[in-house]
Amino acid sequence: MGMQQIEIQVDGDGNVTVHVEGVQGEECIRITRTLEETLGSVTDRSFCAEYFEEQVSERTAEKVAKL
Repeated sequence: MGMQQIEIQVDGDGNVTVHVEGVQGEECIRITRTLEETLGSVTDRSFCAEYFEEQVSERTAEKVAKL
């Protein structure tokens, strides 16, 4: 896995955007949880392709294991 990076942006109204790179699956949510709890409620969440990579790999491994 490549370099992990968290980018935090705050706009003029105080809205915070957190972007995570280099992290797959649920790990993304785990590493941002403390930030979210500290900064307030999450109003929107979207996931990049990296989030789904681990989940697809896990499902494929489960199907192979059942064979």
